[in-house]
Amino acid sequence: MKKIEHSYLERVGLAHRKKFAQFFTPKFITEFMLNWILAGSTHTHIFDPAFGLGAFYYHCPEKVHFLGQDIDPEILNYFTSNFPNADVTLFNKNYLLSFGKKYQNIICNPPYLKFQYFDDRKLIFEEIEKHYGVKLSGYTNIASAFLVKAICELATGGRLAFIMPSEFLNTGYGKTVKELLILKKHLYAIIKIECETDVFSDATTSLCILLYDSAESTKNLSFFSVNTIDKLSNILNTTPVSSIPYSQLNPDVKWDVYFNLHSTEYTYSNSRLVKLSTYGHFSRGIATGANEFFILKKSDITSLKLEERDYIPCITKSCQITTPIFDECAFKDLLNADAPVLLFNPTDPISPAAKMHIEYGEKNEFNKGFLTKNRSPWYKMEHRNQAPILLNVFSRGGYKVVRNYSSAKTLTSYHCFYPNLFGNIYIDALFLYLYSRTGHKILSSAKREYGNKLAKFEPNDLNNAMVPTESFLSSIPQHKIEELLMNLRKGIDIQPDLDEMFQPLLTCNHFELERHFPNN
Repeated sequence: MKKIEHSYLERVGLAHRKKFAQFFTPKFITEFMLNWILAGSTHTHIFDPAFGLGAFYYHCPEKVHFLGQDIDPEILNYFTSNFPNADVTLFNKNYLLSFGKKYQNIICNPPYLKFQYFDDRKLIFEEIEKHYGVKLSGYTNIASAFLVKAICELATGGRLAFIMPSEFLNTGYGKTVKELLILKKHLYAIIKIECETDVFSDATTSLCILLYDSAESTKNLSFFSVNTIDKLSNILNTTPVSSIPYSQLNPDVKWDVYFNLHSTEYTYSNSRLVKLSTYGHFSRGIATGANEFFILKKSDITSLKLEERDYIPCITKSCQITTPIFDECAFKDLLNADAPVLLFNPTDPISPAAKMHIEYGEKNEFNKGFLTKNRSPWYKMEHRNQAPILLNVFSRGGYKVVRNYSSAKTLTSYHCFYPNLFGNIYIDALFLYLYSRTGHKILSSAKREYGNKLAKFEPNDLNNAMVPTESFLSSIPQHKIEELLMNLRKGIDIQPDLDEMFQPLLTCNHFELERHFPNN
């Protein structure tokens, strides 16, 4: 099977694979999922709605009748040319727009495609709501849409096994999916794959396997975790990390908490914390739609003869800020080093030099990109004020937070915090909290985990993250805040002082465990 996969990829190329979000399922995963279905189902048919090169069919016993469906005719043709005598019924259709059937058993490794690249999602979501009464968020990824539709089409007495991104367990759009799972009460187990790169070597997402049995309504949902792939085959014979009664599952919380019952981390005292949205909000940075056109260096300004009103100062990469305090001097150092820290954003009336650059952009069709073609005019950036606090979007081993005293805006590598009138007076105290080890511990619950321990923060997750109350922040002397900021500028380690300042926000995790795991 490996040889066929490699030869297929050589034939179609990377662009084709990305278009259809094709990741091939390794043998140890296919066998585990197939064995679970066949061990408990009385039915003899298995349906794969994202058939691909037939990994599940290839490892399936002969006694089972296999049905497969895939939107990509190229991959189905390649399969049939390599397996001309395969005993499988295949359909070249878009599963998400095919309705009217029930399937005895369903097994699937759905496409891994984010909502931004999800074609026809508006139509698909309307059809799913019309047929099954499930209203999906516009941010739902394609794998979660496959899961919802498959659950609704699974026949009574059948089993379903999916391997998919575990992102939906911790996102806003995932609430609808979790509500459906709680309502049905047939999900037997969720197995979190901590070693995702052993499954998909180029995975950029965290993974889980869902086992769903429509023949049995269960009282509890079991949460398992495997950190080495050799443990998967026997995982269901071990004690789960947690077993949560369906009556106590909460679709509003991040379900990652159920995989961490034995964590020794501290948790927080709710009486001393409020949502960050009390003080303002995080928004993403500026999205240009064509960085190669819009991002400029000082030398570009000279060669293009642009006027000062044709561009704005802008941080374009996370690595450009290396210290927690960023000011005009630090920005000028980047500018004088000819770093790409200027953003083309001409003002009216358009200068002759800016007009020439715009014409160059149109000649090279930068105006026809997904974002640029929907802007009017295409070369004008969305308005953003200078943000006093920046927090990087992706991180490993903890996020980076910056107190921004410069006039620079930022692209999407950073999220920007904009205080409201109430939050203005607490900017420095909030920054120190976010910079502290305590803040990192508490905000860790707001992150989303992807492959290889890559963490991502979304603005709305941050806005719902917990920060100190007004009374707590007001109790911090202003002279102490100024002293800490000054020491931070000098490169002095202030974490011991911050530990002492914010430690009262933490409490031993006994309370939280009791709240999340009342019966364990």
